[in-house]
Amino acid sequence: MVAQTKRSRSAVLAAAVLAAAVALAACGSKGGGTGEPSGTAVPPAGDPTAPKTDKTYKLSWVTGQSTPVDPDGEIVKYWEDKLNVDFDIWNVDANSYNEVLNLKFASGEIPDRVLVRDFASFQKYVNQDVLAEIPLDMLKKYAPNLYNKTEKEFPKAFDYAKVNGKIYGIPTLVFYDRFHVPVVWRGDWLQNVGITKTPETLQEFETALYKFVNEDPDKNGKKDTYGLSKSSMDLIYGAFGYQPKYWTQKDGKLVYGGVQPEMKEALAVLNKWYKDGIIDPEFVSGENKGGYWALSHAFINGRIGLTSHGYYYHWKPLLFEGDSASHDYLEVKKVNPQAADQLVYGLPAKGPQGNMGAPQGSMLNGIFIAFGKQLEKEPDKLAKALQVSDAISGESYENYLTGKFGIKGKHWDFNDKQLPVLKNNINTEQLEKMGGNSVLESIELPEFSAMRNKLSAEWATANKLDQGGIRNELLAPLPSEAKFGTELEKLLDQTYLSIIMGDKPISAFDEFVQKWRSGGGAQLEKEANEWFAAIAK
Repeated sequence: MVAQTKRSRSAVLAAAVLAAAVALAACGSKGGGTGEPSGTAVPPAGDPTAPKTDKTYKLSWVTGQSTPVDPDGEIVKYWEDKLNVDFDIWNVDANSYNEVLNLKFASGEIPDRVLVRDFASFQKYVNQDVLAEIPLDMLKKYAPNLYNKTEKEFPKAFDYAKVNGKIYGIPTLVFYDRFHVPVVWRGDWLQNVGITKTPETLQEFETALYKFVNEDPDKNGKKDTYGLSKSSMDLIYGAFGYQPKYWTQKDGKLVYGGVQPEMKEALAVLNKWYKDGIIDPEFVSGENKGGYWALSHAFINGRIGLTSHGYYYHWKPLLFEGDSASHDYLEVKKVNPQAADQLVYGLPAKGPQGNMGAPQGSMLNGIFIAFGKQLEKEPDKLAKALQVSDAISGESYENYLTGKFGIKGKHWDFNDKQLPVLKNNINTEQLEKMGGNSVLESIELPEFSAMRNKLSAEWATANKLDQGGIRNELLAPLPSEAKFGTELEKLLDQTYLSIIMGDKPISAFDEFVQKWRSGGGAQLEKEANEWFAAIAK
């Protein structure tokens, strides 16, 4: 489920920008080209890294987009005038981004500023000597807002941008990963079986789920309901302290959740529930039966009473006129309006030792803003590129909105809820052609995204979706992952499924752990902790 949501994130966010257009604040006015963005530190005289104030720097810039950018696009020209730069934007199709970059790098074409889309590529480009080191003092001096706001949201974030102790990129963070996957109950079912308190402990979960099966919660006179399906099994694993496919800290080291002894206890619970008919027998195929990935058809159609499928915003009620990101809520509303109005949002189950944990993204998504190796020989140009990134993405909410949506009053404006909405039928394609929609800057600080998604963020926080999450603490690919990872994950899936369904006894877990370690897992543990030790320095 987590992998699926990651693949879908870009499409979801793009849809949310246009359909929901959520935010708070105003856009700054166009300024003159002084060469020094306001709010950034002015270097002392004689500083060799200082950008020359009487020079217009030409910066080659590559992000990857679906629409070619007009070099004279209105948003491009706005920032060129404001920051005294000349952008050379490379039009690289996002669908073939890595392939095109690899070819350009191989032929010696390296842009001044480049978006690197994953950890593996980031490490590869550093090893290929394509990217410039970003000295920490320069980063703090010329991109102080990006540095400070990123570190505030995710302490030690820049440690993850290091290779051999040197910083080579500015990490980007994902606002939505402030919150874990949802815990959604059919509130009308809870009432119908006599439960007035939202379940919190594992025992309370079990009581409610058994009642959902045995006490006709939908009052149709048939025994045709189940407690949960695939997604909510993660809540049960979390009640024992781990997520099976996440790496978690334990005694100062990283351990793989799937082989921890506590998972044997979790599997025993799920095996019992499956034998007792509490788990939907169709759980193997998942809750989604086609179409938009985040829809839990099993829940929407009244087959199960608990789900954690999708992201929180798929389940929230409509918060303002024009809000349409609540896909699952809206589908429930179509099928059963009363049920939609009585949805209950709870916390993950608290286990026997007080553990709880729903899957939650790391916020650090492996995407980096980096700079071409050639800028190491032009420190003043590197400083200018850092200043430009800081001005557009870090300096103010006003600048952020301008970079994303264009000119206030012409391309967008605030509605009566102080949320930015696009004007004059502007769409993503037009914004990209003009140089907006993250073309010039792909850093979306959670602070600004939270302001733009103000009502959604407030709703998620009020429903405690920022409490009780478990994050994967391994944030980089391991050297041996390509060799062992696929087979080890397959072994885990097959073993867990066989134990839950009763095809293998609970004791098969111990044999699985041995096979996992001897089949490459021990090597992955070694590499994971070598990486973790380097990050922790």
